[in-house]
Amino acid sequence: MSAYEWTRSVLHLARRELLSLFVTPLAYLVGGLFLLNQGYNFWLLLQVLNDPFAAPGPVMQFYFGGSFFIFWLPVIFICATLSMRSLAEERGQGTLEALLTAPLTPGQVVLGKYLGVLVFYVALWIPTLVFYVLLASAASATPEMSPELGPIASGYLGTFLVGASFLAVGVLSSALSRSQLAAALSTFVGCTIVLLAGLLVDQVDTAWLSQVLERTSLLAMMQELAQGIVDGRWLWYHLGAVVAALVLAVVVIDPRRDLLRWVVAGAVALSALQFAAFAGRHADRADWTEGKVYTLSERAREVLGQLEGPIDVTVVVPANLGAGRPNPLFGELREVLTRMTKASPALRVRMLDPDRGRQEAERLLDDFALSGRELADGVVLVRAGQGPRLRRAHVLPEELVVYATGPDVQTNGPRVKAFLGEEALLSRFLEVSAPRKIRVCHSQGHGEPAFDNLEPYAGYAHLGDLIKGANLELLAVDLQSEGGLDACDLLLVAGPKGPLAAIEASRIEAYLAGGGDLLVLSGANFMNGSPGLLRNGLEELLANYGIRFGSRVVLHPSEMEGDSGLITFTLMTGWAEHPVTRSLVMRPVSFVQVRELALDAPAVPLVAVDERGWAESDVDGFQVGAIPVFDAGRDQLGPVPVAAAVERDQSRIVVIASDAFALNAYFRDDVAYDHGRDFVLNAIGWLTQRPQLLGIRPRAREHVKLVLLPQQLERMKWVCLLGLPAFALGLGLLMWWRRRQ
Repeated sequence: MSAYEWTRSVLHLARRELLSLFVTPLAYLVGGLFLLNQGYNFWLLLQVLNDPFAAPGPVMQFYFGGSFFIFWLPVIFICATLSMRSLAEERGQGTLEALLTAPLTPGQVVLGKYLGVLVFYVALWIPTLVFYVLLASAASATPEMSPELGPIASGYLGTFLVGASFLAVGVLSSALSRSQLAAALSTFVGCTIVLLAGLLVDQVDTAWLSQVLERTSLLAMMQELAQGIVDGRWLWYHLGAVVAALVLAVVVIDPRRDLLRWVVAGAVALSALQFAAFAGRHADRADWTEGKVYTLSERAREVLGQLEGPIDVTVVVPANLGAGRPNPLFGELREVLTRMTKASPALRVRMLDPDRGRQEAERLLDDFALSGRELADGVVLVRAGQGPRLRRAHVLPEELVVYATGPDVQTNGPRVKAFLGEEALLSRFLEVSAPRKIRVCHSQGHGEPAFDNLEPYAGYAHLGDLIKGANLELLAVDLQSEGGLDACDLLLVAGPKGPLAAIEASRIEAYLAGGGDLLVLSGANFMNGSPGLLRNGLEELLANYGIRFGSRVVLHPSEMEGDSGLITFTLMTGWAEHPVTRSLVMRPVSFVQVRELALDAPAVPLVAVDERGWAESDVDGFQVGAIPVFDAGRDQLGPVPVAAAVERDQSRIVVIASDAFALNAYFRDDVAYDHGRDFVLNAIGWLTQRPQLLGIRPRAREHVKLVLLPQQLERMKWVCLLGLPAFALGLGLLMWWRRRQ
């Protein structure tokens, strides 16, 4: 028999099996009950999530990754019901032997029966797509409630994979039994045992068995797929399970079976499972979310590819919180570190639950000189090297995640609002793999805000924390001493209120000529009773590099609410295509008291105000509170550069014409909308030629809060409770009427 004829016979048998299901009244009754159950569960979920104190989150994520009764019980029930008659009915009626002499091989019979019930299973789930239609229609007036297609598609993919495996188990059970009821019960019990085995991960003391249960947990699989995380290993695992079950079913119904056939079938089934395990270890994890919130940034991949290892990472975080709630921090870390280990062979990651291995966790924390608080809250321990070259670092939860606040948190437990761990972990990896820190030297003695001053409008404490948090060393330097800049990788002149002396400017000039790098934060500063803007003493030096400070103040109508007038504004556009600003395109950055810049080659602008802004010449008017008005004869209409960069020989310079924007009041890390911190970090990364320092944005998690009006909820109730089962029963009546005709 040719492959074409063999396949044609399989498809013919599958069509026959499918038609037998579609013309059976019992099938429509089962389908109607299934859709009634799904509609009721979905409506119940809508009611719960519509409560003001309910946890935010995508509705379909709760649906697919929900409880045993919402998702798993209906799936197991329908798979057991559909598959119970596939072979048991043929065997019970004595028609199996006749079917095998059709002539059809046992393999064709098993595969044809299996494909028939699998297609019917898929057909049962198609009407549930109305759930997405209901959510999308409800969100038409509220776009932020709109459901993402990616996680929903991955949820249906998981539903298909689970159904494919459970139906294969059902076909095997049906082949082993003459009774349809016995086949259904054995399928239901067997699939339930496989499902609940995932709950034993934390209860098993054997490490290898716990790892096997964790990697094959169907509960974990659906939770990941409901979030939009598609791990390719699950496709291989389910394919291996389907092949193994169907191969065994073929031998069971083969009238010529003997010991040799059993041995061959067992070997094939075992090989299928082994191949699935091997392929699963090399499968990729795809991210189907719209914002790619689980995908590593390109910058992170570059850093990971350059790491010198090995680097040991031990995550000491409880897997569960009180009352059996999963710890969101544990899940976030496991996901990002799984992706990082695939991107870097230097990482060796281990997850240690302190609730299970308390003694080992306490010993590790003692080695890192940490206290019992970290044992309760969680910590990530990073180490590299041996003996005297051993280097340690750790990351605390507040550096990894931003937890949401609100009344729902008290009811439902903590949830992650944004994940910061990508940048925090990378900085620690760099710290232990490249122990020499880049030295950032800052000027002093010219009225610069102090880096240890916490006053909102008079200190740079947050700027200092940003630099130190990027694994940089911040040092004060005496510019008048000869050789004072020799140990500096970067010189930072931030917020001088008086001019640098000529000797200091000459020292900086020599430093740049020797390949040094310079970052200048200097804006439009005034002094009461003194006309014009204060000089910073670097005007002549920077003019030689193509960056000229003007005598006017840059004004711009702000694009963000809450900014105070024209002198303080936020830009979202005007960013140039440059390594410093590439990640800031369409990102807001606020500027305060900006001084005019003019550029000559080879200097290039980084960001500029557009035609709505201008350079105001009436500087003295600001000191007396005059309202600025554009004067075409004296003022310069935009675009006007706000920041500029230049590269000449071996030195690089970045000038940001605002120093007040980096004060503590504007540089708080909890100001979510402003990316001034990223701007400075990007500039430092480009200046020091360490692109891994360029800021990596926090990953916000999708926390859609369902808000439905009573009339909307009422309409959805009738669609779910009456519309779906009526659809199935209507098809059944139509089929019955056509058969009567």
